[in-house]
Amino acid sequence: MRTNGEKIEAVGERRIDAVMRMISREKAEEVLTDIAGRLDVPLLVTDCDGRPLLTTGDKARAFTGDNHSASNILARGAPLRLNGEVIGSLVPGPGGESKREALTAAAYCIENFLVHEMEVLDLSAEVVRVYEEQALIYSLTSKLGTEMDVESICRGVLEEADKILGVQNMAIMLYDEVSNELYTRLCRGRDCDVAVHFRADAANGSVAHILAKGEPVTICDVASVDGPSFPYPVRSVLYVPLVTDRRSIGMLLASDKLSGEEFWSHDLKLMGVLASEVAASIRKAQLYEEISELFMHTVEALASAIDAKDPYTYGHSRRVAQLSTAICEEMGMNRKETRNVELAAILHDIGKIGTPESILRKPGRLDPDEMETVRAHPEQGAHILSNISEFRDVIRWIRHHHEWYDGKGYPDRIAAEHIPLEARVIAVADTFDAMTSDRPYRKGMPSVEAIRIMEECAGSQFDPAVLDTFKKIFSEGKIV
Repeated sequence: MRTNGEKIEAVGERRIDAVMRMISREKAEEVLTDIAGRLDVPLLVTDCDGRPLLTTGDKARAFTGDNHSASNILARGAPLRLNGEVIGSLVPGPGGESKREALTAAAYCIENFLVHEMEVLDLSAEVVRVYEEQALIYSLTSKLGTEMDVESICRGVLEEADKILGVQNMAIMLYDEVSNELYTRLCRGRDCDVAVHFRADAANGSVAHILAKGEPVTICDVASVDGPSFPYPVRSVLYVPLVTDRRSIGMLLASDKLSGEEFWSHDLKLMGVLASEVAASIRKAQLYEEISELFMHTVEALASAIDAKDPYTYGHSRRVAQLSTAICEEMGMNRKETRNVELAAILHDIGKIGTPESILRKPGRLDPDEMETVRAHPEQGAHILSNISEFRDVIRWIRHHHEWYDGKGYPDRIAAEHIPLEARVIAVADTFDAMTSDRPYRKGMPSVEAIRIMEECAGSQFDPAVLDTFKKIFSEGKIV
C-alpha cells in the first residue's frame, strides 16, 4: 500500500487538482472563504493551466465571462507552491489587483493549509498501513500457531500475503539439498498449473545471490536482468528469502501486481518482517516431518518383524495401511487424521507378537481354542501400546478393528456408530487384503470376487458407507 504522498508522486509533479481530489473540499472552501472575507475580495484557485478548481461560493460569477481567459486569470494571480514546485494559482476577483502583497500572503496561508492536509492524509495512511501490518502478522501467527504441517503453513502464508500484495502469481519455494535447487512447494494464482513445476538454481545466478543476501528484493523489469527462466509471463517480481538460524530454507516469490503497480518499499518491509517467522515455522514443521518419518519407519520395522512370524502374511500390515490411507483420503480426512489411521493400520496386528507361530502357520483350520488365541490379538495389541498416552485413539482403533457393524464381532461386541470410524476403515482394508492374499490352507482369491463377497456382508460385518468408498476407489483404479 502506498501513502497518499506516494500516489501523487506517481503522477509526476504534485498537481493541485490531484491534491484537491484527496483533501476535504468542504474544509478547503471554508479556508478559502475565510481568507477572501479578510481580503474583502472574491478568490479563485486554479491549476497551472488556469482551469478553475475552487472559488468562494456564490462569488464564482466574478471570474466568468469572455474577459477572463486562462492567461488573463493566471497573470492576475499569485502562484501556489508545494515542496518548491508551482502547482496552481490564487487569483483575486475584481478589485483585488491592488492587494498584491496581501494576495501573496494569502497564497502562503493556502500552501500551509495544503501541506498540513497532506501530512494528515499521509499520517492517516501510515496508521492504516501499520494496522494492516499488525492485522496480517496477528492473522498469520494465529494460523501458524502450533501447526506442524508444511503444506498447511505454506497455504496460510500465501493466503495472508496475497491479501496485502494482490498479485498474479505467488509461490513458496523450498530448498532441495540433493539438487541444490529451489522447488515449488505450494503456489496460488493465475498460472499455478505451470508454476507448480518451476525450479530455480540455488547455487548460481541472481537467485543464489538473493538467498545469500537474505533480504527481500524486487525486480521491476525481469527481462532486463539475468535471472531464472519463468515458465509463465512475468514482468516484475518480489523475492523474499526465508531464513532461519542463518540458514536459507527457501523463498517466497510474488509476481506482477493485479493493480499494475510496482512493488514498493512497504511491500519489501512487510514481507521482510514476516519472512523470519514463516521460515521458523516451516523449518519446525520440516523437522517434525523428519522425526515423524523416522518414527513411521521404526513402526514399520516392528510390524515387519511381526509379519515375519508368518511368511504367508509378510507385508500384510503395510498393504492394509495403504488401503486404509486411500479410503481416508477419499472420505475427506485431513492429513493428520489420515496419518494416524495409517499408524493404527500398520500396528493393527501387533498383538500377534504373543501368538504362537505354530498357530499362525498352521496349514489347516484352527480348532476352537486356537481360534480364541488368535481372536485375542486386538485386545493384546491395545494392551501392549497402553502405556503410550499419545496413542490413546490409535489404541482404540486397534482394539476394535475386528468388531462387526451388527455387533457380532470381537472383543467387545459393539456395533455401528459405537465402533470408531477409523476401526471400521481398517476392518474393510484388513479383510480385503486377507481374502486376496495366499495362506497356508488356500490361495488368495481375485479382487473382484473378494469385493463381491464383502458386498454380501455390508451392514452385518462392514459399515456400508466405508465399503462403498472402498469400492469407489477400487473401481477408479486408485488401488489395485
